[in-house]
Amino acid sequence: MNKNLILSSLLLSSFLFYSGCMKKEFPNIYPEDSSNNNPSVITETTEITPSPTEVTSQYVPQTKYRQMKTVQGGTITLGEHARGFEFPQYKGKIVLLELFGKECHFCFEEMPTIKKIQNIYQDKLSVIAIQATSPMTKREGARLIQEHNINYPIVDQDEAKSILIYLRDIYQWRGILPYIVLIKDGQIQQSIPGSNRFFKDISEGIEDIIK
Repeated sequence: MNKNLILSSLLLSSFLFYSGCMKKEFPNIYPEDSSNNNPSVITETTEITPSPTEVTSQYVPQTKYRQMKTVQGGTITLGEHARGFEFPQYKGKIVLLELFGKECHFCFEEMPTIKKIQNIYQDKLSVIAIQATSPMTKREGARLIQEHNINYPIVDQDEAKSILIYLRDIYQWRGILPYIVLIKDGQIQQSIPGSNRFFKDISEGIEDIIK
């Protein structure tokens, strides 16, 4: 076999190992345009209705609110505005938004890191997970929660579609998982792709926000 071909294959394997799970296709909400291999423009809009109990934002005027259902059966209030989004239920805390995929083995390998971060910063941080690939069945969700002892809320792809679109359009997220977003006071402070420095990168990001 050609030596250059072998070297190229090894380099590609190393990149994928340290970058997390890169899907061959983008998540379902990002259909791939076969003509140029770039995600096609999404023309559908997500209707957002204000919650009757939330009419103004502490951080950004004209924020629109809606309820996202969690896999566990609860709800999370999501506020969306031009600068991003906020979670009024976690007022005053850093929100660690964890994007993962139900078939991303690297994501599950990194979940103990998320739990470690959660324990260290438990008074200052809350974790919300978004399952960013094709929607899960109730059975799949229950199995993942049990197998990986997930103790924080999970929001499935369909409920979090507008968040994923925002991260695609503003932060150029292209489906690499896991992917971490740190949010404080209604603004995204850090975005962190999975890597072999995952714990260090997240910890440093949180410390920067706390300071």
